[in-house]
Amino acid sequence: MVICSVFYLAWWLITFKPPAPKGNFIGTICLIGAFLTGLTGLFFTATGMTNDEEIVRSGIPGVVILIAGMVMYAVLLLITRTLFHRQVTSELFIIVGWGVLEAALCNYLYALGRFSVKEAFIYVAVILLAAIISLICYVFYYELPYVKGYIDGCIPLVLCMVVMVLLNLRIMR
Repeated sequence: MVICSVFYLAWWLITFKPPAPKGNFIGTICLIGAFLTGLTGLFFTATGMTNDEEIVRSGIPGVVILIAGMVMYAVLLLITRTLFHRQVTSELFIIVGWGVLEAALCNYLYALGRFSVKEAFIYVAVILLAAIISLICYVFYYELPYVKGYIDGCIPLVLCMVVMVLLNLRIMR
């Protein structure tokens, strides 16, 4: 998923670089790379977390995390659309999906015994904070002048990438 974030950030930096957005071949390749590596990362993460039913049963059931994510998406969609009049884009789905996937991964690592309860809560809190900051950037993006919007659009991409790198480094210890 970190590789997906690298491609997504590269696409953003290339395609929306001030002074104005420009469609180009390299940006398109980066977006395709983000899509393909994101699907691959999602597949390997999800299938890896469902391999051992006994381990999976010792944490929070995955279906609970998934349902919570769907409810959260619906609530945030309603709030951002009606309260903030935010145009609906794929980024809200990506923010919520990323948070749910990373929370599920922390739950799985706890179930495996790789994280203590305290450590799992700390990582989930960091993931939640990153998702909230990303959501704030999402809400304000269209209200900002172009250059500030460009920077605002980079913040969630860099922040989530840093969180995933830290989580991966902890996993590899």
